[in-house]
Amino acid sequence: MSEELKKVNCFMCWQECGINLRIKDGKLIGAEGDPESLLGGGYTCERVRAIPEFHYHSDRLNYPMKRAGKRGEGKWERISWDQAMDEISEKLIKIRDQYGPEAVSLNAGTVHEPADYTGWRFANYWGTPNIFAQGKNCGSASILTEVAMYGWDSLGANPYPGETKTIVSWGSNHAHSNNTKWNVTQLAMEMGATLVCVDPRYTEVAAKADLWLQIRPGTDGALGWGVINVIIEENLYDKEFVEKWCLDFDKVVERAKEYPLDKVSEITGIPARDIIEFAHLYADGPTCQLWGVACCQIGGKASQSASHAQKILIAITGNVDRKGGNPQTGPHKFLDYFDVNGYRHFMNNQNVRECVTADKFPLCSVASFRRAVESVQKVWDGQGYGASQYFLYSSPRGLVDAMRYGDPYPIKALFIQGGNPLCNIPNAKNWYEAMKCLDLSVCMDWYMTPSAAMCDYVLPAADFVERPYLMVFEGVTNSTMAMKQPMEVLYERKDDYYMWKEIAKRTGMAGEWPDTIEGLFDLFLRKTGISWQELADQDFSWLIPDEEYQRYEKQGFGTPSGKVELLPSLFAAAGLDPMPQWEEQPQSKNRTPELAKEYPYRLLSGLRIRPWWHSQHRQLKTLRWMHPYPVVEINPETARKLNIVNGEMVYIETPLGRVRQKARVTEGIQPDVISAEAYWYFPEQPEEEPSLFGVWETNINAIISDEFVDCDFAGDNPMRGCLCKIYKASTAFAYDSNPGEAEGEILSSSGDMSVV
Repeated sequence: MSEELKKVNCFMCWQECGINLRIKDGKLIGAEGDPESLLGGGYTCERVRAIPEFHYHSDRLNYPMKRAGKRGEGKWERISWDQAMDEISEKLIKIRDQYGPEAVSLNAGTVHEPADYTGWRFANYWGTPNIFAQGKNCGSASILTEVAMYGWDSLGANPYPGETKTIVSWGSNHAHSNNTKWNVTQLAMEMGATLVCVDPRYTEVAAKADLWLQIRPGTDGALGWGVINVIIEENLYDKEFVEKWCLDFDKVVERAKEYPLDKVSEITGIPARDIIEFAHLYADGPTCQLWGVACCQIGGKASQSASHAQKILIAITGNVDRKGGNPQTGPHKFLDYFDVNGYRHFMNNQNVRECVTADKFPLCSVASFRRAVESVQKVWDGQGYGASQYFLYSSPRGLVDAMRYGDPYPIKALFIQGGNPLCNIPNAKNWYEAMKCLDLSVCMDWYMTPSAAMCDYVLPAADFVERPYLMVFEGVTNSTMAMKQPMEVLYERKDDYYMWKEIAKRTGMAGEWPDTIEGLFDLFLRKTGISWQELADQDFSWLIPDEEYQRYEKQGFGTPSGKVELLPSLFAAAGLDPMPQWEEQPQSKNRTPELAKEYPYRLLSGLRIRPWWHSQHRQLKTLRWMHPYPVVEINPETARKLNIVNGEMVYIETPLGRVRQKARVTEGIQPDVISAEAYWYFPEQPEEEPSLFGVWETNINAIISDEFVDCDFAGDNPMRGCLCKIYKASTAFAYDSNPGEAEGEILSSSGDMSVV
């Protein structure tokens, strides 16, 4: 039989690049880039080479399983899907009857379609506000500020090659976290765009930048206000846009005066001349400010002031909804996303209780969600905000307290789909203790993870090779495309929607719950008049809106005032300061000097290194050989002082404990800063406790604070806002010396990825 190619979108990370699967005699033998795809245009990364191993791996979950021993004991009983759905549904009904629908919580990862939106759909119709996904720590502060200020977000903003003049990468290394965006950035630079990078680390993006600002961690808000001050003082702002569309500019002018160059330079460690150059470049637009996560993870008013100043810069330079700047997608042109996903049903449900952290972080609450949607609907033809989940995400510590202590009310059931809280959420041992208190815990995933090992039921999820597809992308895009299911499902794996619709039918939930995921796709597409099958059958199966910019000229902005609110009234309504001063991070040498005496180094814990995607793919030998162990970056000056040698095992310690990683000595980080790799566990280690796949040995999130006082205004955890110490470890990893020795074809490393 000859080899055939089948189109699909890759989900080895969140970027969904178009690829062609190579299938021979019914077996997947490889994958390659699809040059006809609008996503990636034929680009592939090293993860694509691992797709066959991922699909056929012996560790894949293939059958529903029920816990047969104590939680974490590693004993399981194989059961049928019907038994699993019957028992889970019966327990859910009991929990709902005794504690209310809000006693059920959901935990998700980062863009695991269709797990994400089908889970939120369930939550909306079930009536629980207690949802969480890793997207919260990736963007809540930034997204909520944009929606409050402009009435929509520019989350997906890309440079427009040939149009964008300045690109600002602020707190993100897209070369590792978003390769497709990085490719577009480099193309725009080839066509004349200038790249500015704001980052305390010397990253691949910093290496390519025309201007690299090596900022002192946590001082981004001061930098932002300093740049605003230069732009205003030199009359570089867009006067026409500001006068016609911006409210409270006079107050911004007065606040900016409080951030003169000498003060900002001293705070940030950036020379005044570089701040001036940054301001000039920003004002010489169109300027595209790329989405970055760092400022959402620095904690306290340091985070709020940073997010606020960044969005003011977009506004006063006239780059809101501008071609080549930061365009707004607006509501989905082709998908009935808001209504089909149940957000309107949830908004109108007067019996919905507030989430467990609404009193502490009121911007993320049912009340705030309703206020934001009401404003958005006035401008966007009655349609609600697409990524509404960001207004509803609870702060993780609040979910833990509700599970462990019933504070402010009990959460008794937890569903994990594509998430891994024991790896991905700070103070992970708090989550571990909380999961032991639940009446019901269910995980649906591809592999047994540390978090799945602590659940009552583990269900096998189909991967992207064995399910049909409709691009929904969490409600943050306005184009879509359809792909047919390329291969038959193996064993008893199911698509993620299957679990929710089976539970919905057994528990008598409201809403439409078609028998198949294709039926759900038809609901999303209903306003187009075509079915999912009809779209998938087309040679070009995309639905793409016409380019539109500056739509505010016709309709205004989706804010309560219809203008750009430089001091967002949605913040004021939630009891927040709408124009916060910059402050040092909650944990810092100036604010917590006694703590800093014992823990003198600033810890950055968001380091992501390809080929990984958060906590995924550690099982895959095709990838593991490239980067077998986690690394922590340390400056040579610090390494010499502490007698640490490159590649040596070290302990990183905070008040919550210590973990081990291998030292990478580099000039690309400041002497008082430590940058640790995140999300590690070791699938080759024992599942049963106390190991849980070695999750406590190297996982930096196990020792990051989750205290409310360290979080920012949205409840985001301070993943880049804690203090630590670092010192030589007495022992090395007690693991196989070659854990990533590949079977079969060995890939060649590209760039500086294998660092140990």
